[in-house]
Amino acid sequence: MSHPYVELLRDRHVRVLWVGLALSALGGELYRVGALWLAAELAGPNASLLVTASSAAVLAVSILGGPMAEALPRRGFLIGADVLAALACAAVVVAATASGLTFPLLVAISVLLGLIGGAHRPVLLASVPSLTPPGELRAANGLFDSTIRVAQAGGPFLAAAVMSVLPAIHLLTANAVSFLASAGALAAVGRRLDAPRDHGPKPGFFRRLARGVHAANACPGVWSALITTGVRGGSYALGFTVAVPLIFAESDGASGLAGVAIVFGAAAAAELLAGPLVVLTDPKRPLRRQFEGYVVIGVAQALIGAAAMLPPGVRLAAMVAPALVMGVAHAVAGLQMLTFFSTRLSSDDYAAVLRLRLVLVIGAMMATTAIGPFVLPALGPAMTAFVCGLVAAATALVGLFGRPARSLGPGFRPLASQD
Repeated sequence: MSHPYVELLRDRHVRVLWVGLALSALGGELYRVGALWLAAELAGPNASLLVTASSAAVLAVSILGGPMAEALPRRGFLIGADVLAALACAAVVVAATASGLTFPLLVAISVLLGLIGGAHRPVLLASVPSLTPPGELRAANGLFDSTIRVAQAGGPFLAAAVMSVLPAIHLLTANAVSFLASAGALAAVGRRLDAPRDHGPKPGFFRRLARGVHAANACPGVWSALITTGVRGGSYALGFTVAVPLIFAESDGASGLAGVAIVFGAAAAAELLAGPLVVLTDPKRPLRRQFEGYVVIGVAQALIGAAAMLPPGVRLAAMVAPALVMGVAHAVAGLQMLTFFSTRLSSDDYAAVLRLRLVLVIGAMMATTAIGPFVLPALGPAMTAFVCGLVAAATALVGLFGRPARSLGPGFRPLASQD
């Protein structure tokens, strides 16, 4: 039998959408890596405030933008958001070329892209079930999630190559083109992305605003998963996304971008390669497997911080090894989470819970990166990565031994209800 990904990609609409989203994700990764590196050069430890500002934007739109996004046709909303992001990137390129790139300008475009992305991705993920039969949902989640992994694996290296021959601002040019590619792919898919019409009474604004909380309360295990991913997100933002570029910027200067690309790329490549294999597994306790993945992520991040304290001759290789392990663990935990939510929740509840997850993850990212200018100078980037990893692992252990992880079996249903 062929791999489930092969079967899914036989559908032209699925194939076109996957390619378009992969290109969009690659453009976003080019911008993310370049922006973090430039922020480290322009602002030093205050570079963490770039993540704080963009996180605040995602948090705001996750809380308030959901009810508005639900009221719009899905396909039109997704295409319009991509076109708006492309125009915004192009405008910043023109402004920066004319007057030079500054840290406030970098923060401004990050905030705008955060607003657009925070509204766009939950709606897109909630549309995946409409593209595939229910029996292929797990594979579809893995396939579309792989667009992010492809970008994270190749983006850091491509960003380093681009910045060696072109001004860094043209990473935004590439991002603008990628947004247009995504918009074109969404348009090609047509009405299959639109949710089925609900002819019943529409819930009010505040009911839609709280929809994610109500859905999480009604489904055992959702809250433990959400809290764990929130803490992991905050620890990862400060201890990996910000700390790793600073580790190399402080010691290696401009040449350190290659080290950043290797560590980031190793984690993403391992996640990308592990994803298709994880799809083929069928754990008896899938929610417990998710928490096992998050425990390994935290431990691996702590080991990356410990490796960064080693002498320069062995530091990079020692950091890459746990980064590879962390990537595999991300593939395990991420697929289980998406399948858990999409299996147990209706389409609209799924989107609402994804927005709630964004609220928790982004809130944690804001909190950790906001204290970054104080923590990073006090502990140093390497020790910050180590401590953040331990915090993430400890939180995941609580979920691992919690009742939902122990009691939910195949299909994320209570074991007592299994035949």
